[in-house]
Amino acid sequence: MKKYLIFVLISMVVMATVPAQAASVGSPQTEGQGKIATALEWSYIFNRDLGYKTATRPIGNDNYNPVNFRIVRGYDVVSKISYGIFDFMDVYIKLGVANYGFKGDVYLGDTQKVYEDLSARDSFLYGGGFKLAYELKKGWIVGCDAQYLASDHELDFRATNLTSGAISTARYIDCKIQEWHVAPYIAKKIAAFTPYLGARYSDLRMNQKNPNDPKRWDNLVFRATYNVGVFTGIDWNFSKSFKLNVEGRFVDETAISLGAAYRF
Repeated sequence: MKKYLIFVLISMVVMATVPAQAASVGSPQTEGQGKIATALEWSYIFNRDLGYKTATRPIGNDNYNPVNFRIVRGYDVVSKISYGIFDFMDVYIKLGVANYGFKGDVYLGDTQKVYEDLSARDSFLYGGGFKLAYELKKGWIVGCDAQYLASDHELDFRATNLTSGAISTARYIDCKIQEWHVAPYIAKKIAAFTPYLGARYSDLRMNQKNPNDPKRWDNLVFRATYNVGVFTGIDWNFSKSFKLNVEGRFVDETAISLGAAYRF
């Protein structure tokens, strides 16, 4: 009962103070006190809508509005190391590589003037978080995952003028992408499988700066349009040490993740 009360208290603090998002939730179970686990995870984002917030505009661009900006391709491959502080609580770090592709439009009034296509280059991804999971009776598990990830990219920019057909290109030297989430869930042990289902509050922020062309917009800020989503997944436990994980995320983003983990 004491551990359960501690679990509830920590969960309430997490839900009240930490914004959330985009990375995979992963296995619903914790590793156990003093246990270490390593994992390899692959995630792919099919779509994530972003809203324009602010920018430093070149002269003559005050009436132009970026719209329909979105991630159309995003992936990361990461290694994850988890450590069980308590039986019901893990902390972990993630290190790997990430890449993103974006599309968007620029309107003048009600008329679309420009179509944009942007591609981030592979970059180092880093972050971490913690997972809480408490096992109830008959194999039921309640849990919560809180996580933060960040990556710094160079960004290749390509814009097509829909009136003249002219194409312009540029490179942004500095593009920082940050994502975080808080994700409560429930799970059920069924033989060698543990399916789970949950909801999350999530956010993603993109800061796009330092173009090599002074005619380009600078200090652009975009943020995720939708912050509440759902996710579902399943663990396949081959043994006490080795398991596979598949997960899908929807509404705030459309994404899938695959993972394999080994506990020492």
